[in-house]
Amino acid sequence: MALLPPVPAKYKGHVLGGAALIALFAVAAVYGDHGLAHLLRMRAEQHELERMVFERQQRNEQARERLRKLQGDDRYIEKVARERLGLAKPGEIIYRDAPR
Repeated sequence: MALLPPVPAKYKGHVLGGAALIALFAVAAVYGDHGLAHLLRMRAEQHELERMVFERQQRNEQARERLRKLQGDDRYIEKVARERLGLAKPGEIIYRDAPR
């Protein structure tokens, strides 16, 4: 039981040509320069770039906070000086782990 009546013989070429054209447009819509596959790649790239931007913003905020502390927090400055430079107050003895 067919939904449509059979195509007359003189129009079969037109119908096949139209079907081929529709198939070509469908393939171009999916795989073309601006097709669905390209759109999906661009979305994935956008998500990756947004993640990278977020991480860089977090690192920048941490650097700003550290700079703020270095400019005005005497305890933080002392901590950094002790850890990085090995400085000590007069009379203090510094104990260090033996190298491994």
